[in-house]
Amino acid sequence: MMTVTIKLSSVLFFLLTKTISYIPSANAFASYSSRDYCLFQRRHDSERVTVALQGSSRSTNSISNDDSSSPPPPDVLCIGETLWDSLPSGIYLGGAPSNVAVHLAYLFNNSPPSSSSSDSKASVAVATCLGNDQLGKEAQRRLALNGVRTDYVQVHSEWETGMATALLDSNGDATYEFNTPAAWDGLCLDSNLKWLIQHQEQQIDAQEKDENQDDILFVMGTIAGRLNNEYGATSLSTLMSVRNTAPEGTVVVDINLRSPWYKDETVLDLIRGSAKENKKLALLKVNEEELATLERWCGNMDTKADDLFGDALKTRMEQVAQSLNTQRICVTRGDKGAALWCENG
Repeated sequence: MMTVTIKLSSVLFFLLTKTISYIPSANAFASYSSRDYCLFQRRHDSERVTVALQGSSRSTNSISNDDSSSPPPPDVLCIGETLWDSLPSGIYLGGAPSNVAVHLAYLFNNSPPSSSSSDSKASVAVATCLGNDQLGKEAQRRLALNGVRTDYVQVHSEWETGMATALLDSNGDATYEFNTPAAWDGLCLDSNLKWLIQHQEQQIDAQEKDENQDDILFVMGTIAGRLNNEYGATSLSTLMSVRNTAPEGTVVVDINLRSPWYKDETVLDLIRGSAKENKKLALLKVNEEELATLERWCGNMDTKADDLFGDALKTRMEQVAQSLNTQRICVTRGDKGAALWCENG
Protein backbone atom coordinates (compact mmCIF):
# COMPACT_ATOMS: atom_id res chain seq x y z
CA MET A 1 0.00 0.00 0.00
CA MET A 2 1.14 3.57 -0.69
CA THR A 3 2.55 5.39 2.32
CA VAL A 4 1.19 8.79 3.32
CA THR A 5 4.54 10.33 2.31
CA ILE A 6 4.27 8.97 -1.23
CA LYS A 7 0.64 10.07 -1.50
CA LEU A 8 1.57 13.52 -0.23
CA SER A 9 4.39 13.86 -2.76
CA SER A 10 1.94 12.94 -5.53
CA VAL A 11 -0.62 15.48 -4.31
CA LEU A 12 2.04 18.20 -4.06
CA PHE A 13 3.15 17.57 -7.62
CA PHE A 14 -0.31 17.93 -9.06
CA LEU A 15 -1.23 20.93 -6.94
CA LEU A 16 1.41 22.69 -9.03
CA THR A 17 -0.07 21.67 -12.38
CA LYS A 18 -3.84 21.95 -11.90
CA THR A 19 -5.85 21.82 -15.09
CA ILE A 20 -8.20 19.04 -16.10
CA SER A 21 -7.48 19.38 -19.84
CA TYR A 22 -3.78 18.53 -19.58
CA ILE A 23 -1.92 15.77 -17.80
CA PRO A 24 1.74 16.54 -17.07
CA SER A 25 4.42 14.04 -17.94
CA ALA A 26 6.49 12.32 -15.30
CA ASN A 27 9.55 14.53 -15.78
CA ALA A 28 7.67 17.73 -14.89
CA PHE A 29 8.76 17.50 -11.27
CA ALA A 30 12.36 18.16 -10.30
CA SER A 31 13.98 16.51 -7.30
CA TYR A 32 14.12 17.91 -3.76
CA SER A 33 17.30 19.28 -2.24
CA SER A 34 18.56 20.27 1.25
CA ARG A 35 17.31 19.17 4.65
CA ASP A 36 14.52 21.53 5.72
CA TYR A 37 14.05 23.58 2.61
CA CYS A 38 13.90 22.75 -1.04
CA LEU A 39 13.20 24.60 -4.25
CA PHE A 40 11.97 22.95 -7.33
CA GLN A 41 11.15 24.19 -10.80
CA ARG A 42 7.99 23.45 -12.67
CA ARG A 43 8.11 22.63 -16.38
CA HIS A 44 5.17 22.48 -18.75
CA ASP A 45 5.76 19.33 -20.78
CA SER A 46 2.13 18.22 -21.16
CA GLU A 47 -0.11 16.05 -23.25
CA ARG A 48 -3.82 16.54 -23.90
CA VAL A 49 -6.35 13.96 -22.85
CA THR A 50 -9.91 13.43 -23.98
CA VAL A 51 -12.68 12.79 -21.50
CA ALA A 52 -16.11 11.07 -21.48
CA LEU A 53 -17.56 7.97 -19.77
CA GLN A 54 -19.84 7.36 -16.83
CA GLY A 55 -19.81 7.29 -13.06
CA SER A 56 -22.17 6.83 -10.16
CA SER A 57 -23.48 9.03 -7.38
CA ARG A 58 -25.78 9.15 -4.37
CA SER A 59 -28.72 11.49 -3.96
CA THR A 60 -28.62 13.78 -0.94
CA ASN A 61 -32.26 12.87 -0.39
CA SER A 62 -31.80 9.09 -0.35
CA ILE A 63 -28.61 8.29 1.53
CA SER A 64 -28.55 4.97 3.38
CA ASN A 65 -27.12 4.70 6.88
CA ASP A 66 -26.19 1.06 6.33
CA ASP A 67 -22.41 0.82 6.75
CA SER A 68 -22.34 -2.32 4.61
CA SER A 69 -23.33 -0.15 1.62
CA SER A 70 -20.44 2.26 2.07
CA PRO A 71 -17.76 2.18 -0.64
CA PRO A 72 -14.26 0.97 0.19
CA PRO A 73 -11.91 3.68 1.42
CA PRO A 74 -9.78 5.35 -1.28
CA ASP A 75 -6.10 6.14 -0.83
CA VAL A 76 -6.80 9.83 -1.48
CA LEU A 77 -10.12 11.66 -1.13
CA CYS A 78 -10.40 15.10 -2.76
CA ILE A 79 -13.21 17.12 -1.15
CA GLY A 80 -14.94 20.25 -2.41
CA GLU A 81 -16.15 21.86 -5.59
CA THR A 82 -16.71 20.29 -8.97
CA LEU A 83 -17.91 22.89 -11.45
CA TRP A 84 -17.71 23.98 -15.06
CA ASP A 85 -15.47 26.85 -16.13
CA SER A 86 -17.13 28.86 -18.89
CA LEU A 87 -14.39 30.45 -21.00
CA PRO A 88 -14.55 32.23 -24.36
CA SER A 89 -13.17 29.04 -25.95
CA GLY A 90 -15.78 26.73 -24.39
CA ILE A 91 -16.73 25.11 -21.08
CA TYR A 92 -14.28 22.92 -19.19
CA LEU A 93 -14.69 20.73 -16.15
CA GLY A 94 -12.88 22.21 -13.17
CA GLY A 95 -12.79 22.87 -9.48
CA ALA A 96 -9.42 22.59 -7.73
CA PRO A 97 -10.09 19.36 -5.77
CA SER A 98 -11.51 17.67 -8.86
CA ASN A 99 -8.53 18.72 -10.97
CA VAL A 100 -6.16 17.26 -8.40
CA ALA A 101 -8.19 14.04 -8.35
CA VAL A 102 -7.94 13.66 -12.14
CA HIS A 103 -4.19 14.20 -12.12
CA LEU A 104 -3.64 11.78 -9.25
CA ALA A 105 -5.73 9.11 -10.95
CA TYR A 106 -3.58 9.51 -14.05
CA LEU A 107 -0.42 9.10 -11.97
CA PHE A 108 -1.72 6.10 -10.02
CA ASN A 109 -3.00 4.33 -13.12
CA ASN A 110 0.21 4.87 -15.08
CA SER A 111 2.70 4.09 -12.33
CA PRO A 112 4.94 1.02 -12.68
CA PRO A 113 3.71 -2.06 -10.80
CA SER A 114 4.61 -2.43 -7.15
CA SER A 115 7.36 -4.79 -6.08
CA SER A 116 4.61 -6.75 -4.36
CA SER A 117 2.39 -8.37 -6.96
CA SER A 118 -0.46 -8.53 -4.46
CA ASP A 119 -0.66 -4.75 -4.19
CA SER A 120 -3.40 -3.16 -6.27
CA LYS A 121 -3.08 0.31 -7.75
CA ALA A 122 -3.84 3.23 -5.46
CA SER A 123 -7.25 4.85 -5.88
CA VAL A 124 -8.47 8.42 -5.70
CA ALA A 125 -12.07 9.50 -5.14
CA VAL A 126 -13.80 12.86 -5.13
CA ALA A 127 -16.41 13.95 -2.59
CA THR A 128 -18.49 16.70 -4.13
CA CYS A 129 -22.09 17.64 -4.81
CA LEU A 130 -23.54 18.01 -8.30
CA GLY A 131 -26.91 19.06 -9.59
CA ASN A 132 -29.55 16.68 -10.86
CA ASP A 133 -29.00 17.98 -14.38
CA GLN A 134 -27.15 17.20 -17.59
CA LEU A 135 -24.01 19.09 -16.58
CA GLY A 136 -23.87 17.12 -13.36
CA LYS A 137 -24.18 13.82 -15.22
CA GLU A 138 -21.52 14.87 -17.70
CA ALA A 139 -19.19 15.86 -14.86
CA GLN A 140 -19.53 12.38 -13.38
CA ARG A 141 -18.86 10.78 -16.77
CA ARG A 142 -15.68 12.76 -17.26
CA LEU A 143 -14.38 12.10 -13.78
CA ALA A 144 -15.03 8.37 -14.16
CA LEU A 145 -13.32 8.16 -17.54
CA ASN A 146 -10.23 9.70 -16.01
CA GLY A 147 -10.12 7.01 -13.35
CA VAL A 148 -11.60 9.03 -10.48
CA ARG A 149 -13.99 7.15 -8.23
CA THR A 150 -17.37 8.86 -8.00
CA ASP A 151 -18.93 6.77 -5.24
CA TYR A 152 -18.55 9.70 -2.82
CA VAL A 153 -20.37 12.10 -5.19
CA GLN A 154 -23.69 13.48 -3.95
CA VAL A 155 -26.54 14.90 -6.03
CA HIS A 156 -28.50 17.93 -4.85
CA SER A 157 -32.23 17.79 -5.43
CA GLU A 158 -32.66 21.56 -5.98
CA TRP A 159 -29.42 23.38 -6.78
CA GLU A 160 -27.81 23.29 -10.21
CA THR A 161 -24.32 22.04 -11.00
CA GLY A 162 -21.78 24.81 -10.45
CA MET A 163 -20.70 27.13 -13.24
CA ALA A 164 -17.91 29.73 -13.10
CA THR A 165 -18.11 32.26 -15.94
CA ALA A 166 -14.78 33.90 -16.75
CA LEU A 167 -14.85 37.61 -17.57
CA LEU A 168 -11.66 38.79 -19.28
CA ASP A 169 -10.34 42.33 -18.99
CA SER A 170 -8.27 44.17 -21.59
CA ASN A 171 -5.09 42.49 -20.30
CA GLY A 172 -6.56 39.03 -20.59
CA ASP A 173 -6.86 38.60 -16.81
CA ALA A 174 -9.96 36.75 -15.67
CA THR A 175 -12.48 37.33 -12.91
CA TYR A 176 -15.15 34.74 -12.23
CA GLU A 177 -18.88 34.87 -11.61
CA PHE A 178 -20.43 31.84 -9.89
CA ASN A 179 -24.03 30.69 -9.95
CA THR A 180 -25.11 30.98 -6.33
CA PRO A 181 -26.06 28.83 -4.55
CA ALA A 182 -24.72 25.92 -6.58
CA ALA A 183 -24.81 22.21 -5.87
CA TRP A 184 -21.22 22.18 -4.60
CA ASP A 185 -22.30 24.52 -1.78
CA GLY A 186 -24.49 21.68 -0.47
CA LEU A 187 -21.93 18.95 0.22
CA CYS A 188 -23.14 17.08 3.31
CA LEU A 189 -21.48 14.87 5.88
CA ASP A 190 -23.40 11.88 4.57
CA SER A 191 -23.20 8.26 5.69
CA ASN A 192 -20.29 7.55 3.34
CA LEU A 193 -18.13 10.33 4.76
CA LYS A 194 -19.14 9.49 8.32
CA TRP A 195 -18.19 5.87 7.74
CA LEU A 196 -14.85 6.91 6.23
CA ILE A 197 -14.01 9.01 9.29
CA GLN A 198 -14.94 6.12 11.59
CA HIS A 199 -12.78 3.84 9.46
CA GLN A 200 -9.86 6.22 9.91
CA GLU A 201 -10.28 6.17 13.68
CA GLN A 202 -10.24 2.37 13.61
CA GLN A 203 -7.11 2.47 11.45
CA ILE A 204 -5.30 4.48 14.12
CA ASP A 205 -5.81 1.62 16.58
CA ALA A 206 -4.95 -0.95 13.91
CA GLN A 207 -1.66 0.76 13.10
CA GLU A 208 -0.48 0.07 16.61
CA LYS A 209 -0.84 -3.64 15.80
CA ASP A 210 -0.11 -3.70 12.05
CA GLU A 211 2.50 -1.37 10.60
CA ASN A 212 1.24 -2.10 7.07
CA GLN A 213 -2.01 -0.24 7.72
CA ASP A 214 -2.05 3.23 6.23
CA ASP A 215 -4.04 6.46 6.46
CA ILE A 216 -6.24 8.07 3.84
CA LEU A 217 -5.03 11.44 2.59
CA PHE A 218 -7.70 14.17 2.41
CA VAL A 219 -7.28 17.06 -0.03
CA MET A 220 -9.53 20.11 0.27
CA GLY A 221 -9.71 23.74 -0.79
CA THR A 222 -11.23 26.76 0.88
CA ILE A 223 -13.59 28.06 -1.79
CA ALA A 224 -16.15 25.31 -1.16
CA GLY A 225 -16.87 26.99 2.18
CA ARG A 226 -17.61 30.34 0.52
CA LEU A 227 -21.22 30.63 1.76
CA ASN A 228 -20.69 29.50 5.35
CA ASN A 229 -24.31 28.56 6.19
CA GLU A 230 -26.06 31.09 3.95
CA TYR A 231 -28.88 29.70 1.76
CA GLY A 232 -28.66 26.53 3.83
CA ALA A 233 -25.17 25.73 2.50
CA THR A 234 -23.45 22.81 4.25
CA SER A 235 -20.07 22.47 2.53
CA LEU A 236 -18.11 24.49 5.08
CA SER A 237 -19.40 22.46 8.02
CA THR A 238 -18.53 19.27 6.12
CA LEU A 239 -14.99 20.47 5.42
CA MET A 240 -14.56 21.46 9.06
CA SER A 241 -15.81 18.08 10.26
CA VAL A 242 -13.28 16.25 8.10
CA ARG A 243 -10.49 18.68 9.06
CA ASN A 244 -11.09 18.16 12.77
CA THR A 245 -11.69 14.41 12.80
CA ALA A 246 -9.10 13.15 10.30
CA PRO A 247 -5.83 11.93 11.87
CA GLU A 248 -3.04 14.46 12.26
CA GLY A 249 -0.90 14.88 9.18
CA THR A 250 -3.47 13.51 6.71
CA VAL A 251 -5.18 16.71 5.50
CA VAL A 252 -3.94 18.94 2.66
CA VAL A 253 -5.45 22.43 2.27
CA ASP A 254 -5.06 24.35 -0.99
CA ILE A 255 -6.36 27.83 -0.32
CA ASN A 256 -8.11 29.76 -3.07
CA LEU A 257 -8.97 33.36 -2.28
CA ARG A 258 -11.56 34.51 -4.82
CA SER A 259 -13.08 37.85 -3.84
CA PRO A 260 -15.73 38.26 -2.51
CA TRP A 261 -16.06 34.56 -1.68
CA TYR A 262 -14.00 34.26 1.48
CA LYS A 263 -13.68 35.59 5.02
CA ASP A 264 -10.34 35.61 6.79
CA GLU A 265 -11.64 34.00 9.97
CA THR A 266 -13.30 31.16 8.01
CA VAL A 267 -10.15 30.42 6.02
CA LEU A 268 -7.97 30.52 9.14
CA ASP A 269 -10.33 28.25 11.07
CA LEU A 270 -10.25 25.66 8.29
CA ILE A 271 -6.46 25.74 8.05
CA ARG A 272 -5.80 25.64 11.79
CA GLY A 273 -8.58 23.25 12.70
CA SER A 274 -10.06 22.96 16.15
CA ALA A 275 -7.90 24.29 18.97
CA LYS A 276 -9.23 21.45 21.12
CA GLU A 277 -8.12 18.77 18.66
CA ASN A 278 -4.88 20.63 17.73
CA LYS A 279 -4.13 18.42 14.72
CA LYS A 280 -1.55 19.68 12.26
CA LEU A 281 -2.14 19.78 8.52
CA ALA A 282 0.03 17.58 6.34
CA LEU A 283 0.47 20.43 3.83
CA LEU A 284 -0.73 23.96 3.17
CA LYS A 285 -0.38 25.17 -0.42
CA VAL A 286 -0.48 28.90 -1.29
CA ASN A 287 0.75 31.23 -3.99
CA GLU A 288 2.95 34.25 -3.30
CA GLU A 289 0.00 36.66 -2.99
CA GLU A 290 -1.83 34.32 -0.63
CA LEU A 291 1.32 33.98 1.49
CA ALA A 292 1.38 37.75 1.99
CA THR A 293 -2.33 37.72 2.84
CA LEU A 294 -1.87 34.99 5.44
CA GLU A 295 1.05 36.88 6.96
CA ARG A 296 -1.16 39.93 7.36
CA TRP A 297 -3.97 37.89 8.90
CA CYS A 298 -1.53 36.24 11.31
CA GLY A 299 0.03 39.56 12.31
CA ASN A 300 3.42 38.83 10.75
CA MET A 301 4.06 42.43 9.74
CA ASP A 302 7.88 42.39 9.79
CA THR A 303 8.18 40.57 6.45
CA LYS A 304 8.40 41.81 2.87
CA ALA A 305 6.11 40.42 0.19
CA ASP A 306 8.91 40.48 -2.40
CA ASP A 307 11.18 38.19 -0.33
CA LEU A 308 10.66 35.11 -2.48
CA PHE A 309 14.10 33.46 -2.39
CA GLY A 310 16.65 32.00 -0.02
CA ASP A 311 16.65 32.37 3.74
CA ALA A 312 14.22 35.30 3.67
CA LEU A 313 11.52 33.16 2.08
CA LYS A 314 12.38 30.23 4.33
CA THR A 315 11.82 32.44 7.39
CA ARG A 316 8.50 33.69 6.04
CA MET A 317 7.27 30.17 5.37
CA GLU A 318 8.39 28.87 8.75
CA GLN A 319 6.59 31.67 10.59
CA VAL A 320 3.34 31.10 8.70
CA ALA A 321 3.58 27.32 9.14
CA GLN A 322 4.00 27.69 12.88
CA SER A 323 1.13 30.20 13.09
CA LEU A 324 -1.21 28.00 11.08
CA ASN A 325 -0.52 24.55 12.53
CA THR A 326 0.89 22.78 9.48
CA GLN A 327 3.74 20.34 9.03
CA ARG A 328 4.60 21.65 5.57
CA ILE A 329 3.92 24.70 3.45
CA CYS A 330 4.36 25.04 -0.31
CA VAL A 331 4.51 28.45 -2.01
CA THR A 332 4.11 28.66 -5.77
CA ARG A 333 5.81 31.62 -7.46
CA GLY A 334 4.67 31.51 -11.07
CA ASP A 335 7.56 31.21 -13.53
CA LYS A 336 10.00 31.43 -10.59
CA GLY A 337 9.12 27.90 -9.50
CA ALA A 338 7.93 26.88 -6.05
CA ALA A 339 9.31 26.45 -2.55
CA LEU A 340 8.56 23.83 0.10
CA TRP A 341 9.25 24.08 3.83
CA CYS A 342 9.02 20.98 6.06
CA GLU A 343 9.17 21.00 9.83
CA ASN A 344 11.11 17.73 10.03
CA GLY A 345 13.27 18.01 6.95
